[in-house]
Amino acid sequence: MRLASAPTAEPADIVLDLDAGHWARQGRVAFEIDLTDGIIGSSDLIAGFMHRGAEKLFEVRDYRQGMALANRHDWLAPVGGEILLARAAEELLGMPVPRQGRLLRLLLLELSRAASMLAFLGPAAAPTGMPAADELRSKAAAAREELLELLELLTGARMHVTFSVVGGVRNDAPDEWLTTVIGTCERLQSEISSTFVDAVTSDAVTAVCAGLGVVSCESALGHGASGVVGRASGIALDLRQNDRDYAEIQHLLPHTEATTGDATARLIWMAAELRSALALSAELAQRVTHATDRAVNQTLPKVLRVPVGSTLQWLETPLGAAGALLESRGDRVPCRYALRTPSFAHAPLLAGALVGHRLDQAAAIVSSFPIVVGDLDK
Repeated sequence: MRLASAPTAEPADIVLDLDAGHWARQGRVAFEIDLTDGIIGSSDLIAGFMHRGAEKLFEVRDYRQGMALANRHDWLAPVGGEILLARAAEELLGMPVPRQGRLLRLLLLELSRAASMLAFLGPAAAPTGMPAADELRSKAAAAREELLELLELLTGARMHVTFSVVGGVRNDAPDEWLTTVIGTCERLQSEISSTFVDAVTSDAVTAVCAGLGVVSCESALGHGASGVVGRASGIALDLRQNDRDYAEIQHLLPHTEATTGDATARLIWMAAELRSALALSAELAQRVTHATDRAVNQTLPKVLRVPVGSTLQWLETPLGAAGALLESRGDRVPCRYALRTPSFAHAPLLAGALVGHRLDQAAAIVSSFPIVVGDLDK
């Protein structure tokens, strides 16, 4: 990530050193800032370096092909994009999805949520110079690798899984895989999640992150913040609370009292999301294993045409509330498919959170915002 110092006569580029696994190393993110006596006076995030016109690309792809495009925004948890597109088409088709298919979608989503939080917590919860920082980052990387291997075993891919289809999912999960999921998530729940809960509340992390990058509740509401960023600022919004498939497992959703809106609060919520996602994954795998009806999808015609109409779908992704507007004219391709990505909503908050801080504090603030560049530059 590069920070351009402005408005001097000749703006200078400053390279901000971030951990090799940090989200901002996965694509270019730039901020135009004004430095006065070493303090950031103003900050503006410059987006668009990876913009691919995805919303227009959907208009020339049918609903099967669209799945391979829908999972390329949030590449840390690509299954969320697939679920949104599938739900939108199913709503207009009036197509019910077998319970087993719905649960398998959520299982992959929660496994991806846990892996996503580990990707952020690795560098964020272990600031350079903190005791045992390298060990903590290694634990996060190893645990994330285990979760990605589970996704690959079932879907054949680590990132762009293309597992959801209109009407359900591609195939059922073998009992052996489900047993492995339960064992792995329960073990990581006891070994890893508590480690990061302790890490983000430790004196070493608090000394670095407390009071940094405060986002007020009013500002968060004004920008439509959600997920970790919104809840850390006191916005009690979790779309899973109103999702019928989560109705019986509401008690496993994340909860913490951290609402100060600073970097520490966001890290505490990341750790809570990790613990919750592992618990939800184990529980969902149990329910899939004991299902009496193993049907996972609906039979589709060779050419799928979605009836005329429009629908807006929402999903609680690891990054926050994601929305998708589908408009159809009865063709085999969407007339319009517009995305509301959480990273796009949170990017201005990140830029504003840098103001008033020293340049050497920027890395800690940036690390506390769970943003994926592909989700920002959809």
